[in-house]
Amino acid sequence: MSRKPESVFFQRIKDLKKTNKDYYFQAIETSTSRGVADLFCVILGQQFWLELKVNRAKKSTLNIGLSKYQTAWQIVLNKHGGHCFNLVRVLSHRVVKTYRVEPSGLRELATHPDTELDLCQALEHMAGIVCTNRR
Repeated sequence: MSRKPESVFFQRIKDLKKTNKDYYFQAIETSTSRGVADLFCVILGQQFWLELKVNRAKKSTLNIGLSKYQTAWQIVLNKHGGHCFNLVRVLSHRVVKTYRVEPSGLRELATHPDTELDLCQALEHMAGIVCTNRR
């Protein structure tokens, strides 16, 4: 039986900490609060939340599959100084895209090839945004 693309993507992200000692991930699974992101991350000392999605569509789209609860949670978190990003694996284009939910809507931040090295660069890009916003 093959694993779902979401499970494969989730495992790829978690496996990065085996080769990157400055990476920490904590999976969050809750049934008490709707919308909470999938992972709490500490990358190079910077903390943020990460929602993982897999896009199977043939065309790239700004609809990344967030529920209204996920969108609301991210807006509130970001409004209070927290940071949450969405990492979307686009299967048809073999890329990963980084998004951030803002009150005005979804904003694409970056696109990277879908390789281990580029996943690390995507995560470190998010950590850089967190660091820059703290100054």
